[in-house]
Amino acid sequence: MNTKLGVLLLGGMLVLAACGEEEAQPVGNEPVEEEMDMSEEQATDEEAVEEEAVEEEASEEEATEKESSEAQPVTDAAEAKKGEASPLLAKGEMTSFVFNEVGEFPIFCAPHPVMKMTVIVQEGASTSGELALDIADYNFSEESITVAPGTIITWTNQDSAQHNVAFE
Repeated sequence: MNTKLGVLLLGGMLVLAACGEEEAQPVGNEPVEEEMDMSEEQATDEEAVEEEAVEEEASEEEATEKESSEAQPVTDAAEAKKGEASPLLAKGEMTSFVFNEVGEFPIFCAPHPVMKMTVIVQEGASTSGELALDIADYNFSEESITVAPGTIITWTNQDSAQHNVAFE
């Protein structure tokens, strides 16, 4: 049995030496336990560092997502089409439409048909991207406007009365 123990100790010392340990000590001596405790502490420290890195990465991803969502154009804009209409808008409420097709879009307010405007969609128009218009004093803020295809127009009702954006 002593031969087996000797072989095991020798094998353990060789393994430690191969791992770059400066001094291989037989099992049972206190310095080895201290090294193990230090290794455990190092592992705990390494885990803490890894955990911090993961948290920082998650925070960076959240910040990037927030920035990109703030920079994104309005995506819930309905397609501007003949016969379409927004719901009635109370004061301060908004509605958006995207104008993808070239042509003229006559617009009116269903509860107040005297309120009218025209959106002209034309290739190469100088107005593009997103545009904010108001509905105020029983009028659309523009009688006529020319925009490039893909433009999103958002109307905000500034009146106490309810209005909508409807397409003839």
